[in-house]
Amino acid sequence: MPALIAALVFCNSVSIPPTLKPRIIGSIPHDSAAFTQGIFFDRGKLYESDGLYGSSRIRILNAETGMLIRAVPMDPHIFAEGCARMGSSIVQLSWREETAFSWNLDDLSPGPAFIYSGQGWGLASDNKFFYMSDGSDTIFVRSPAFTLERKIPVTLAGRPVRNLNELELVKGKLYANVWYSDSIVVINTGNGKVERIIDCTELVRREAATSSDDVLNGIAYNNETGKFYLTGKKWKNIYIVELGR
Repeated sequence: MPALIAALVFCNSVSIPPTLKPRIIGSIPHDSAAFTQGIFFDRGKLYESDGLYGSSRIRILNAETGMLIRAVPMDPHIFAEGCARMGSSIVQLSWREETAFSWNLDDLSPGPAFIYSGQGWGLASDNKFFYMSDGSDTIFVRSPAFTLERKIPVTLAGRPVRNLNELELVKGKLYANVWYSDSIVVINTGNGKVERIIDCTELVRREAATSSDDVLNGIAYNNETGKFYLTGKKWKNIYIVELGR
């Protein structure tokens, strides 16, 4: 049972959302030095933001082989976080620097930057709005110009879900890693309620990371195949999985 919901099962007054386990289809190699902060799929490629001061970068990978296509290192004073597509650009958050950077989707040439307040963690987009996390229990919905439009408090069985991290939007639902958890929560963006929990303990077991910091963190979705790409910080694999209905 995921630790995320273990504390709730003894309370008869709450309704626990269903829990699913990924079905592993395969895997591709992943750079075990990459501190994955965000990842998304687009036209046969995976776009990844890697963090840590002095090691942050934006990368393009071949989604079939995991091979590196292109990478751009960040200024060593930047700790990169989540990334998402908006039109022909990638927008990439920073942790404490309160700046979102943009890159051309095809060649990673730099574009304009956006300023925001507070920390940046995860980022997703439906090409109309950005959905941003900051490690709290709140999702921040932002315009393409990165102005704040609204906030979504996230709850599971009536309780706040904190440590929301990497994000991915799939068919109107927001998938979110929960930091230091082996679970992904599926959030209704209208009311903020967690509707499903994805138990990824088998992926974590297979990966057998050697550091407690190398946690599950990375969700990408291939809309054409319906398959997900799941990985973590400094993981040696990106797992291709099906999550069911």
